[in-house]
Amino acid sequence: MADKEYRAWVQTLPSCLSGKFSEWLSDLGEWRNPACHVRRAATFGTGFRDVPFTSIPLTHEEHAYQHQYGELACLAKYTHDPQLKCTLLNASPVEAERIAKEWFDSQVIKYREMWRKRAGNEEALEHGKP
Repeated sequence: MADKEYRAWVQTLPSCLSGKFSEWLSDLGEWRNPACHVRRAATFGTGFRDVPFTSIPLTHEEHAYQHQYGELACLAKYTHDPQLKCTLLNASPVEAERIAKEWFDSQVIKYREMWRKRAGNEEALEHGKP
């Protein structure tokens, strides 16, 4: 299955940060979230095509906040994990940025693996770590 199907599936999942959904689609009778890409400079931008299977579920609010303030600020604001929050607050700025990047990267891997198991799709693992 292609990335299009993967993104459609991700949209049916609760946010990986808060466990919430953005909107109720009454015509489908389902809650939805955007499928948000986790992009890295080494694999995106001019001369690169989109790397498939790099979307994670976030609410519209979380996604907008992440774009405006960055991954670290988004993770610190919306995570429900008290240990992670404490770690971020007590880390140096450089270390906190690294922790946030690794957290978002780990979510890509987590959802890619869930998709692979659900769909029996080995293609989802061919692209490695984002």
